Amino acid sequence: MALAAVFVALALAVATTNGAYFSPFNLNNLLFMIAPLLFVGAAQQVVVLGSGFDLSVGPLMGFLVVLSSFWIVDGGNLYVGLALMIAGAIGVGVINGLLVTRFAISPVVATLAMFMALQGLYLLLRSTPGGVIFPGVSEMIQARVGLVPIATIAGIVVLVLLEIALRRTRWGVQLRAVGSHDAAAARLGIRVGWVRFLSYVLCSLLVLPAAVILMAQIGIGDGRPSLSYTLASVTVVVLAGTSIFGGRGSFIAVIAAAFLVQQILNVSPFLGLSQAWSYWLPGLVTLAAAGLYAALRGGGRRRRRPRGAAIASPGGAS
Repeated sequence: MALAAVFVALALAVATTNGAYFSPFNLNNLLFMIAPLLFVGAAQQVVVLGSGFDLSVGPLMGFLVVLSSFWIVDGGNLYVGLALMIAGAIGVGVINGLLVTRFAISPVVATLAMFMALQGLYLLLRSTPGGVIFPGVSEMIQARVGLVPIATIAGIVVLVLLEIALRRTRWGVQLRAVGSHDAAAARLGIRVGWVRFLSYVLCSLLVLPAAVILMAQIGIGDGRPSLSYTLASVTVVVLAGTSIFGGRGSFIAVIAAAFLVQQILNVSPFLGLSQAWSYWLPGLVTLAAAGLYAALRGGGRRRRRPRGAAIASPGGAS
C-alpha cells in the first residue's frame, strides 16, 4: 500500500510540472516497459524466498533475445525459435540449480559465473545487433486493451497466481520454510536441495516472458539492453520488502515495486533532469527502503520480546 501511494503521489507531482506525463503515449509506454520488470522481479523473488540469489537474469534475457533473432525473423520458423528459447531458459535454470545445490557453490558466485558466460555467448552469436524480429510477432506482443498492454496484464495475473501459490500450496510453504531455516525444514522432511533447485528453474522460466517482451521492445537481436535488468530485479525485490535472507516476501508487493521502479526511471526527462538521475534515483530509493525495512523489523523483534525475559549476567544472575 505504501509503494502504491508513493507511485500515485509521484505521478501527480510530475504531472503538475509537465502535463505531458499523462499523455496516452507516455502512459502506454510506461505500462509496457513495466511488463518485463514484473516478470524479472518475480523471477528474482522466487530464488530470494528460498535464500538464494540469481545475478544471471539480465544476461539470460539478452541470450534468449539473441536466440530468437535467428528464427523469429522473415524466412525463419517461429515454433523452432520459441522452442529454443524455452530450452535455453530451462537449461540455464538447471545449471544454476545444480551449481548451487549439488556442488554447494555460493549462489552469488555460481550465478555471477553464469552472468559472464551468457554475456560472452550472446556476444559470440551477435557481436553486433542483427536479425530483425518479424514485425507481426512484435505487434502481437505489444497489443493492448485501451491504454493497457496485454503483456502487463499477463504479468500482473502471473504474480497474483504466484502469491496465491506462495500462501496456499505445499510448494509455497516449503519454499518459505527453506528460506527461513533450511536445517529445520530438513528435519521436517522437506527436500531442501530439491526445493532450491526448482526455484532456480522457475526463476529462469519466469525470465522467458520478460525476454519475449524485450524482444518486441528492441525488435532486433541485441543482448546488451538486457544487462540493466539484473540490478532492476534486485531493486524491485528490495523495494517490495522481501528479506534478502529468504523466507519472507510478497509477489503483490513486487507488482507495486515494479511500477514504482519503472516510474522512477521514467520521470527524469519530464522533470528536466539529466540521464544520470535515472541511475541515482533508484539507488537512493533502494537504500532508503532497505534502511526503513531493517528499522521496522528490528523494532518489531524488540516489541515481540517477552516482558519478563531474563537477561543473564556473567555471574549467572538474572
